[in-house]
Amino acid sequence: MADTVVILNEHAGTIQDRDPAEIRATVERAFSDRGHSAEVILAEGNAFLQAIDRAAQSGPQTVVVGGGDGSVGHAIRKLVEARGRSERTLGVLPLGTMNLFAKSLGMPAELDAALAALAAATPRRIDLASVNGRVFHTLAGLGYFAEVARGRAQYRGGGLPFGRFIAVARSSLRAFSRAGVLQLTLETEGGRREIEAYALLASNNRLSPSGLERPRLDEGVIEIHFAEGAALASRMQAGLDLLAGRWRDNPEIESLAVTRATITSHRPRLWLSVDGELSRLPTPLVLESLPAALSVLAPAIGAGRRAGEMAAGPGGPAPEPLTS
Repeated sequence: MADTVVILNEHAGTIQDRDPAEIRATVERAFSDRGHSAEVILAEGNAFLQAIDRAAQSGPQTVVVGGGDGSVGHAIRKLVEARGRSERTLGVLPLGTMNLFAKSLGMPAELDAALAALAAATPRRIDLASVNGRVFHTLAGLGYFAEVARGRAQYRGGGLPFGRFIAVARSSLRAFSRAGVLQLTLETEGGRREIEAYALLASNNRLSPSGLERPRLDEGVIEIHFAEGAALASRMQAGLDLLAGRWRDNPEIESLAVTRATITSHRPRLWLSVDGELSRLPTPLVLESLPAALSVLAPAIGAGRRAGEMAAGPGGPAPEPLTS
């Protein structure tokens, strides 16, 4: 029996133009060269998700998922749910659009290089986070971020070349004008405050000063970022700052690191983007850090990069310290 199952989204743009037999042979060779045996499953749609579900329940010790952040999020939730029966280690191949989780792990973007890195990787424990009990690995966002996810769902694909990238660009532009101002009460270890935000983003551990990657995955904190200011020009500037990695210098974007937060709204439900997937959850929203909740395969090169960056990261100020 194979000690690793590799489940690939056959519809992913990175592999859909390659011959399935070639992909299977490449994956099997990458693992056999390191003394492992791998079962390779190529599927799409519901069949892809069902293969992940089966592997989480009764598959080999190591489950590798090739897809985007949403697919990885589905796999993580299933693995966490099944942990009481037999804990498994997750490996990730970045085959999606953003691949934020894979980037934070230090995974190479090219398939063959990522396979080689995974085959040589060792397990380590990392944090997860949850919102109202729904586990996420990287980001959960309200307002503008939820509108981006809604727009991506509408525009995704469309049969156009580079359709997934076009979907991101279109949805981002559309979200600038559609996101309304949210009247929220934010309660954390540091106290209670009323905010008026058109965007709120919660990250599992602190974001890098220069983008949406995370220098560390084991701090045991949630970093909350919220953007105030109703003017369209302010929103567009904040969006540009996010894309350019200058968002910590924008005075209308505030950040704080906590271990738990409660977000109250007069609305009974709020739309959220949870690792890029759109959800509608009842309020209040309760965000919690889940330290050391997942075993993952982390390439040695990624671990070395993160250790060198630490919390301050290159070229920017250190994030705000944990609220006491």
